[in-house]
Amino acid sequence: MFDQLHRVRVFVFRRVKGAYEYLVVRNEPVIESFWSPVTGSMMPDESLFQAAVRSVGEQVGLTAPRQIVDLQLASHIQIGDLDEVDWSVGYRASDRGTDLRPTSELADLRWLDFDSSYRNLELEEDRRSIMRLHFTLRSAG
Repeated sequence: MFDQLHRVRVFVFRRVKGAYEYLVVRNEPVIESFWSPVTGSMMPDESLFQAAVRSVGEQVGLTAPRQIVDLQLASHIQIGDLDEVDWSVGYRASDRGTDLRPTSELADLRWLDFDSSYRNLELEEDRRSIMRLHFTLRSAG
């Protein structure tokens, strides 16, 4: 029998001077961490979108997304009897100055353009997700 854990991987973005920027975070301890989107566990009574909003609020202090985008991407990782399912979501922050209030569990965070974000993300699943988000946003205008 497997235990299943559902997590969200939230790609926070904003539009500045006609270009999209993406928020990447680095967890403590820095030696063991790499750049990633905001991540969080889904509670049993939460929707994907509720979990994304809660996770971004808890980790970086943003509370009111302008838009949520279901990237329709999920990845499965099986470790022993644990099946982890990660769901990717886009979260549009305010395009104006954003007052970020990171939790002490984050070592660093940065707004990066698409190319820099893509290059700095460690996991292939994250690179695939940010690429889907970026090209979805560009095609929407």
